[in-house]
Amino acid sequence: MNQNNDIKDLNTPCVLVLDSIVRNNCIRMNERAASLGVNIRPHMKTHKTIEIGKYQFENNKNSNQNRGIIVSTLSEGKFFSKEFKDILYATPIAPNKIRDAYQLHLSIDRLNIMFDNIEHLKSMVDYAKKNPNEFQKKWSVFLKIDCGYHRAGADPKLQSTTDLVELIVNGDYKDYFQFQGIYSHSGHSYRCQSPTDIKRLAIEEARVTGDYGKYLKSLGYKVDTVSIGSTPVCSHLPENLLEEYGVNEIHPGNYTFYDQMQYELGNCKLEDIGVHVLTTIVSIYPERNELLVDAGSLALSSDPGCTHLRDIKVINNFGIVHNDTNLRIVAPSQEVSKIQSTNQSPIDFSKYKIGSKIRIIPNHSCLTAAMFSDYHVINKENQIINSFKPNKHW
Repeated sequence: MNQNNDIKDLNTPCVLVLDSIVRNNCIRMNERAASLGVNIRPHMKTHKTIEIGKYQFENNKNSNQNRGIIVSTLSEGKFFSKEFKDILYATPIAPNKIRDAYQLHLSIDRLNIMFDNIEHLKSMVDYAKKNPNEFQKKWSVFLKIDCGYHRAGADPKLQSTTDLVELIVNGDYKDYFQFQGIYSHSGHSYRCQSPTDIKRLAIEEARVTGDYGKYLKSLGYKVDTVSIGSTPVCSHLPENLLEEYGVNEIHPGNYTFYDQMQYELGNCKLEDIGVHVLTTIVSIYPERNELLVDAGSLALSSDPGCTHLRDIKVINNFGIVHNDTNLRIVAPSQEVSKIQSTNQSPIDFSKYKIGSKIRIIPNHSCLTAAMFSDYHVINKENQIINSFKPNKHW
């Protein structure tokens, strides 16, 4: 960590984590889950740090006080296993990851594996049969279903999907698996036009996933967990999530930091965004009303954000300037970016001088945070109080 606690002395570009904002975001989501009578299994993929993982369980009111988490890579799983013992690996398992996944499963209470195809089950059974001395406990698995996103997940309307459950509960594979429940992810919520649209989609995901959970139960299957979510959906959940729909778990991720996309979608306020990129102005161009900063695509990412929500005149927007949101990143290249005025009003170049530092609110905090090997954690007075090191790699 930098010896001086003044952010003005930091090398740029770098990431600032606003500690109190992140903690409040975590507490509010926990309170939202508790008010609905459902558990929360938070995703670690946005921040990838043990410290913020702990924040995600402050004011934890899960019914069994279980600190179940979700990771997006096995590297994350190993990293977080030092603190958390019930981990869900959110990607359908590839055959080349089976051995590492099982070794991690043995080292904690359970590593839950996602499946949506019979080939996933076959690979896990094949591993068990080829390594009988190693196979000491059943695989713990969730069935991933497609709630309309069409990225991953089995179609709950198909008989072949229910056949997968039968295979592992009562069929030939019953000795190899412990079926935990079903899981859906509403990534298509990022295409919504308004909070009203997100609320409708939240109801639809709850209905699709909840109805399939009820259907499996009607057939006699034990379905402990019916889990839905994305940060947009988890920000606009129906009040009767448990009672009417039968959903008993939510799994948000981006809410720890939020970002400009979440703000544009109506899921948070600007003051809820808990991560900024600190950058230095390296040149100014009054003749064309532009600034140049040392944070490019490798600091901010090239994610254009919610282009479907923007006027065509301002569609190029890869981040906005904190405390001067009329200024936006319009053209990131590898190491630098151009900043322009959204409404074409003159930039105050007496305020923005070469060498001065400014903070950028990123479009997509998951991708932005992943660009850095350490986070500078700051308090309300903008003093550096800590440094967090995220997990890297796969």
